[in-house]
Amino acid sequence: MPLFMFIAFDKKQGGAALRAITRPHHVEYTKSNGKVKFGGPFTGSDESMIGSFSIIEAADYDEAQAYVKNDPYVLAGLFERQELHPWKLTINTFEKL
Repeated sequence: MPLFMFIAFDKKQGGAALRAITRPHHVEYTKSNGKVKFGGPFTGSDESMIGSFSIIEAADYDEAQAYVKNDPYVLAGLFERQELHPWKLTINTFEKL
């Protein structure tokens, strides 16, 4: 099944508070359906969470896009910018991770 890379950057104003409030729902969503193969927040130099990255497995781009649109972070308006792209694993494999 195809893989897709999702990367998103939190809003600078109010992003940390919105992320904290929404995080339990986001984690539950990502764990509930098996679409996210790996992912997590990325951080600033002070280790504060400033965005999200994930690799999503979906039948096609439309399915991946629908998955992203229903993520609690997206529904809450956390991100100032987000991107979704087809992605190919070329270095290492999931078996080695």
